[in-house]
Amino acid sequence: MHRRRFLTLAAGTGAVVALPTPLQAFATDCATADLGPGIVSAPITGAAHTGNDLYLVTRGLQPAVVARFDLSSRTVTAYQTLSTGTGGWAATVSGGKVYVGMYSVADVHEYDPATNTTRRLGRLGTEQYVFDLATAPDGMLYAGTYPGGKVYRIDPAGPTFTDLGQAAVGQTYVRCVDVAPDGVVYAGTGARARLVVLDGTTKTEILPAELHTESFVYDVAAGADWVAAGTEPSGKFVLINRHDPSSYRIVDTGDRTVDLLQLTDGEVLLTSRTSGSLYSYDIAAAKLTKLAAPTPYDETRGVFAVGEQIVGVAGSGSVWSVDRATGQVAITDLQTAGMPARPEPAQSVSVVGRQAVVGGNFGLQVHDTGAGFKLHMGGEAKRAVAVGDRLYLATYPGAFVDVYDPARREVSRLATIGGNEDRPRAMVELPGRGALAIGTRAQYGHTGGSLALFDLSTRKIERYDALVPDQAISAVTANARIAYLGSEIYADGVPPVAKEAQLVAFDLETRQVLWRWAPFADLDGYADLLVHGDTLYGLTRSRVLFEADLRVRKVVRSYPLDGAVGELVLRRGVVFGATASHVFRLDASGPATVVGGLNGYWYNEPQLALDRRTGELLTMRGNNLARIDPDRC
Repeated sequence: MHRRRFLTLAAGTGAVVALPTPLQAFATDCATADLGPGIVSAPITGAAHTGNDLYLVTRGLQPAVVARFDLSSRTVTAYQTLSTGTGGWAATVSGGKVYVGMYSVADVHEYDPATNTTRRLGRLGTEQYVFDLATAPDGMLYAGTYPGGKVYRIDPAGPTFTDLGQAAVGQTYVRCVDVAPDGVVYAGTGARARLVVLDGTTKTEILPAELHTESFVYDVAAGADWVAAGTEPSGKFVLINRHDPSSYRIVDTGDRTVDLLQLTDGEVLLTSRTSGSLYSYDIAAAKLTKLAAPTPYDETRGVFAVGEQIVGVAGSGSVWSVDRATGQVAITDLQTAGMPARPEPAQSVSVVGRQAVVGGNFGLQVHDTGAGFKLHMGGEAKRAVAVGDRLYLATYPGAFVDVYDPARREVSRLATIGGNEDRPRAMVELPGRGALAIGTRAQYGHTGGSLALFDLSTRKIERYDALVPDQAISAVTANARIAYLGSEIYADGVPPVAKEAQLVAFDLETRQVLWRWAPFADLDGYADLLVHGDTLYGLTRSRVLFEADLRVRKVVRSYPLDGAVGELVLRRGVVFGATASHVFRLDASGPATVVGGLNGYWYNEPQLALDRRTGELLTMRGNNLARIDPDRC
């Protein structure tokens, strides 16, 4: 069968070539089996409370939704779509109306519960995220943004927007804001943690120096006498005397992130992750008490004191409540309660046994030969690798190793990569070693990354930091003795320091670097690598597929790609790869399209999974999971 050529051989032995004009969509050359939406959910980022209602805002769905949840009936009684943004981190109530701050465009919307209508108020400058909104006693709103790290004052009656400038010099995130009863504004920043007081025209930093090594002040709550702030990644919270900021208490939860705080009379309510725990801190007694872990390993998007109940919103899509008197926990799944669910961007695609698995936001969607099902997990499975009858998951945030057991239909946590690592970028099985190799990126606010080796039997991690100084490890492949690594210059929350990505050979016996190599000048990163014999195949972030002869360390062929690059797999001795728009096969004369026009709905780089039982390939086509049999093409 004729296959369209969508790539052109590049001249030379390794120069990054200019991209061709993007291809127009065309009919696929190979039929695909549509397995339905990859992962369907109703994840939440924004939450606000007033009276007997919660107001909830979705994450990563198109279009985004704001919904009203009745605490008595525990049902969604109304909802409305929002005209811009892919979700809303921020929500607050003022004057009987709900205000929502969006991403990936920093728009603010107003929702009127009385009429179930919305209107867009406008955008906050050129910002991309509204991370938090708070209501002042006079009805004004205050917003924290990214990437300008600014605070805005919003008069919803106008509406008018006043840019109050960057909260702390050099900080790109205002992750949280709150307003004290006297109108003083508090803003928590990242990717270097600072707590800033905005009082009139003055800005004063009050976070104790002991917490300046944290990446974020993740949440803040201000009362008449105290201000409480929670941090990431050491899971601490600090209680500061508003009248004398030199007087403070630091409390360690032993967790990673204090993600929500609420100050009530004499008490701080707080939640932490990765455990998903709920705590009460008695201010007078200076005592922290764990009350429950309503949804273990989940994020909390709202926590509210409602009578004798403590009510929380889990990011994966549920509302929980804890009875103060009995400790009884009640959990309501939002989809069951009437929240509209939609396909979310795929984090990963993999195959274990007869099941295809799509990773999403704090969940896995399992596609079986029978009816599929959804599983909760403690984060986002950035990468997934099947070994035997188990599926191993490299999980963000926090850089964990989890495992999905199809027989038990559950996900369990096995290990923490540790160190300063946060975001898994690559994972492969090490042939014949009973181990996985995982490449990671460092915490927000830090450059660098690591190679982690995970022993499947002992569940122990051996971590090798800074194999490429100031760079993350974004691609990994291995043969029996050597792991080949690709780096990327990027970091989370701070500009890159390194100028050029590298390839690294790492000896798995001696645990030493054999060589470093930069075949592409000024390249910012590698998306994937695949070793086969003496050839190293790779995909670069600049959309180039290359082949390198490892015997002489030389790029021998390279091709510009169409679409964001993803993953390479070896199928019966032949290399296949995926971009956002195509699945291709690498022939002797170059890459040939197997399937085109995919337009996959991905959160990360596109992925391509091989079903080793059948030889079929799986990837995303739009929102849906697609199965491809190359033998029928």
